[in-house]
Amino acid sequence: MRFLFYFLFTLLCISSFSQSWKPVNGSLNEQDHYTAFTAATIYVKEGKTLSNATLLIKENKIVAVGTEVNIPANTVTINLNGKFIYPSFIDLNTQFGIDSLKGNSSVSRKPQLESKKAGAFYWNEAIKAENKGLDYFSYQESGAEKLREMGFGSVLTHQMDGIIRGTSVLVSLTDDENKQVLEPNAAMQYAFYKGVSKQTYPTSLMGIIALIRQVHYDAAWYARNEKSIEYNRTLAALNEQNDLPKIIDAGSTISILRADKIAKEFDFQFIIKGSGQEYERIEDIKATDAPLIVPINYPKAYDVSDPYDALRLPLSKMKEWEMAEQNLKILDQHQLAFAITSSGLKTSEDFFTNLNKSINSGLNRSAAIRALTETPAKIIKQSSKLGTLEPGKLANFIITSDSLFTDGCQLYSNWNQGKEFVVRPERLIDFEGNYSLNINKKLQFEVKLEEKNNKLEAKVKERGEKLFQQAKLDVSNNRLSLMFKHQGKSYQLSGSVNDSLSRIWSGKTIVNGEWVDWAAIKMSTSSMAAMPEDISASRRKDTLPKIWYPNMAYGWDSLPEKAATIVFRNATLWTNEKEGILKNHDLVIHEGEIKMVGYKINLEVMFPKLLDRIIEIDASGKHITSGIIDEHSHIAIDRGVNEAGQAITSEVSIQDVVNSNDINIYRQLAGGVTASQLLHGSANPIGGKSAIIKLRWGYSPEKMLIEGANGFIKFALGENVKQSNWGDERTVRFPQTRMGVEQVFYDGFYRAKAYSDEWKIYNSKNRREKEKSGSPRVDLELEALLEILDSTRFITCHSYLQSEMNMLLHVADSMQFHLNTFTHALEAYKIAHKLQERNVAASTFSDWWAYKFEVKDAIPYNGAILHNNGVLTAFNSDDAEMGRRLNQEAAKAVKYGGLSEEEAWKFVSLNPAKMLHLDHRMGSLKEGKDADIVVWSGNPLAVYTKAEQTYIDGILFYDQSRDAALQKRTLQERERLISLMLAEKIAGNETQEVKEEKHLLYECETIEQ
Repeated sequence: MRFLFYFLFTLLCISSFSQSWKPVNGSLNEQDHYTAFTAATIYVKEGKTLSNATLLIKENKIVAVGTEVNIPANTVTINLNGKFIYPSFIDLNTQFGIDSLKGNSSVSRKPQLESKKAGAFYWNEAIKAENKGLDYFSYQESGAEKLREMGFGSVLTHQMDGIIRGTSVLVSLTDDENKQVLEPNAAMQYAFYKGVSKQTYPTSLMGIIALIRQVHYDAAWYARNEKSIEYNRTLAALNEQNDLPKIIDAGSTISILRADKIAKEFDFQFIIKGSGQEYERIEDIKATDAPLIVPINYPKAYDVSDPYDALRLPLSKMKEWEMAEQNLKILDQHQLAFAITSSGLKTSEDFFTNLNKSINSGLNRSAAIRALTETPAKIIKQSSKLGTLEPGKLANFIITSDSLFTDGCQLYSNWNQGKEFVVRPERLIDFEGNYSLNINKKLQFEVKLEEKNNKLEAKVKERGEKLFQQAKLDVSNNRLSLMFKHQGKSYQLSGSVNDSLSRIWSGKTIVNGEWVDWAAIKMSTSSMAAMPEDISASRRKDTLPKIWYPNMAYGWDSLPEKAATIVFRNATLWTNEKEGILKNHDLVIHEGEIKMVGYKINLEVMFPKLLDRIIEIDASGKHITSGIIDEHSHIAIDRGVNEAGQAITSEVSIQDVVNSNDINIYRQLAGGVTASQLLHGSANPIGGKSAIIKLRWGYSPEKMLIEGANGFIKFALGENVKQSNWGDERTVRFPQTRMGVEQVFYDGFYRAKAYSDEWKIYNSKNRREKEKSGSPRVDLELEALLEILDSTRFITCHSYLQSEMNMLLHVADSMQFHLNTFTHALEAYKIAHKLQERNVAASTFSDWWAYKFEVKDAIPYNGAILHNNGVLTAFNSDDAEMGRRLNQEAAKAVKYGGLSEEEAWKFVSLNPAKMLHLDHRMGSLKEGKDADIVVWSGNPLAVYTKAEQTYIDGILFYDQSRDAALQKRTLQERERLISLMLAEKIAGNETQEVKEEKHLLYECETIEQ
């Protein structure tokens, strides 16, 4: 009888809850294949949700949506009473159906003699604009099934290789091959990644950016001259697809800003795939107006149970873990247009779990739905087909048990162009949840039932214990069997549901040879929140993470933007001016400038309007100098200090890859450094353009650049450029000898002069002649060399040997350009008179020698000899660690050569300012100059002296007392986050291993791939 009762009960449930398929008014006419989904809650589009509504489709299109839809005869109706319908999701960043390239680019490029394609390709193999994703696409049902389980109905897919990757194809996730391709060329794909190209160029991020720029100039030139030059498949394709949406995989938060800068230069808008850490620079990113594609592959908590692992884990990684689920909410709060991608996720469980984390952290559900439907359709110009449930659009939709992203919501089916793909069979009873289990009214357990990959799994623990253990679970209709072990005893429970809400379960089991009762009740959401395994989640939700700038140790709670008005009293001032070193003097700074240097300044007389806001600081016993300026630095550079792919790389620029998150910025502020020239390395005779920055810690890269500073470029001589110390395998690139290095310089400047002549001839023509002849091609490499010839860009040259410096001086004389600075210049003392005659400066080391053969004649007296011979001389760091000790490097000019303290100090302040043509703004304490000053605890040349305060433009960027507070704050933050991660592990959640991260400290010869 009991079996018969359950059988009838099951049949009743199936008839009530399952889909009801029935033709209306007779047999189905194949020519009018309508399907109506009735009695559902339908999310049409944002701002429009209909209750008890009908969705009518015909074949693969939506015909009508509403509460009063006329259902035609011969329509199949599906009763969805109590269920919900949403548009299927759209993923804009996949490689679905396209194989990955693994170190072999021959899939997309073959030698021209073997290719059936007409015309030539672009010279660089990483530029593949002619590629079409459709040519490589092959539908894969297993991949489609995985994406459909996440709710996706269509995806943009392309071959993820190269810098310009060609077009992506928009495909529908259906097994009907006639309906799969929705748009063969939906977007042009870019990335800040080289891919599998075997060509040496580019080897750095700045090379990638320069190459993107050059390609766009070449495409514009090709468009103007297409009729008169050889057909080029790559450039033609780039121009033909110019109106397509352009999507770029930027790779990092700062690179979003880099991508937008390129787009603005060429008057288009990128759609930018970010990293999921957009919260770090949200205001800057908002200012770009760029739509974003955002991953939700949130990092798992780190296993920090070993204290040594906890010590190795950077605070930035901890904060990244905590902030990940907040990112979407912050994007929505700032009203940015963003689409969500499943990129980086393995299962539908990960997808929904992470989305629910963001929603529980405050993301609006409507915003999440919009980011998966309407926004991706809109930003790739496919709103006429996808994104909402409106008449005329494709019948791509999902059916769920409840509102999307609510607790217990199940995705039942994913309909693609009118065809159903079952995601999970509709279960009569919802088992998932947390239960309180009582056996024989004595034993108390907690049970967690979770669905993973369409299968229920169970975990059990005794009340009060910390860790769950796996249990064996068998479910059939409303029957449940649960088996587990505890303290050496085995328990086998069998029971059934006792109420319609599936909250209460009961049955019998054997304990100590006797049949006893057991019962379990599903706990409410509020009760669940209090369970030990969820402590970490509740704490993370209640404690809103604080974003620092940058979001790491020593970051700001909020960026300092207002310059202070301060009078420093009774200090010893190292003016670097004719007044020399002034004792017991005052210094006034206001609105970012030095206002006055004087003795016992009377503020009431001199600055009556500042009295209400001026801060007085007693600097008795302190020394105040202008900020240290490092003429040769390699800090704060992202993804490569050398573009080593070619002998001349004057087209690349360090300005494109300034990394404002480098902790060395803060460390050097603590050493009194306020400005640095970030130089390209010494891999090439002619390297890249430099970036001259102020160390505005926490600011964006663009705001660190010194506005109006002259342009500089790095040249190099010696072993590095001829690759004699690069290994036996590097014997191909020209030059390989010092003679070849000289020829590279001549060749570059001869080509630059010819290029200049070509433009002069073209510009002298009238309009008709210009149209007939065609314009020259913009060459960014030669443009930079022309700037040198026109004295609008200046050279800093890596050098060691007297003979090579003589060679370049001769080249400069014969090609008529000026050498601004020899940097390192360890044998410059041998030709001091030549440098003085030609007004060439020398930025050298204080006492480095014997670290390689070509510096065997270096002497520590080099700086003093050069200075005494009238050469503008400075000491530089070329090293992140030395950069924060340059005050001590300056002191060595007193030891080696007997310079006065004042002249020695100029080696790291006024003299490098002059070399960088910035001495009108910095380098000394003079009225009207930038308020870049350092307050020292004593004589700045003394080994025990510390920088107590460092100001840039009147803003206090480093303060010794604040530094102590920040160290304490960092420890507290680490302890807080470590406790949260430990709670995650105690709760049984998956964690990841702490892995050692190596951060290169760049030097001249550092080569990265």
